[in-house]
Amino acid sequence: MPTPPPPVPVVPPLPVPPPAPQSAPKPVPPPVFVPAKAPPAKPAARASVPPPRPSVRLRTWIAAAMVLTGIWFFNKPADKPASVAVQVEAATALAAQCDLDGARSALAVLKSAKAPAAHIKRLQASITKSAATCDRKRQRAQAWTALQDSVSQALDTGKPDLAATRLAIYVKRWGDDPDTLELDARVKVALTSAQLYLADACLARGDRVCLESSLIAAERYKRPELAARTQALRAALSQLLERSLLDAVPVPGPGQ
Repeated sequence: MPTPPPPVPVVPPLPVPPPAPQSAPKPVPPPVFVPAKAPPAKPAARASVPPPRPSVRLRTWIAAAMVLTGIWFFNKPADKPASVAVQVEAATALAAQCDLDGARSALAVLKSAKAPAAHIKRLQASITKSAATCDRKRQRAQAWTALQDSVSQALDTGKPDLAATRLAIYVKRWGDDPDTLELDARVKVALTSAQLYLADACLARGDRVCLESSLIAAERYKRPELAARTQALRAALSQLLERSLLDAVPVPGPGQ
């Protein structure tokens, strides 16, 4: 007969501890929302994405508007004659001042704006005339500079006659002006002084004829700066003439 299994010991249940007293629940702070950072944008490829530009149609309208505005400005009947006349006068003034580049630029603008032919022709004539005048002024200025140097050199070396000759050649070609008149006075003073020095030498020799001839040459230039010196030599000439006349009177001999 089989042996029965041993009995299973029964474990008594453990006592359950009483639940701990619960404290009042703490208030939960509201959640803070932090905006998420957007991921950095990747640089666009230059070849694949062209830069933004205005549409072709917009640019065309803008260009057309500018062209129409310019045409209207130069062709409106009320303002065109006055505007062109003012521009012509201003360009003519530039040409008169020898600013030929500025005048020619203004002429080119008027031609491109299809200004009246009469205005363009008048401005062109003014520019041509001024060009010739300005070229002559330039040549005269160069000749004047050369004359000043040559005259000064002649005077410094005691050659007033040569200085006078060079000045006369210049005046014959270019004419007189305040500068040439001032230089002429300087040359004439030198010429007068040379004649008075010669007169002093004639007086020292007692040469009445030479003294009188030198004084006449000096007085011809009429230089007030040397008037006193000329008068003194003229008085000396008179005394010399008186002595000459006295010496010419025959002395009566004995019994006469």
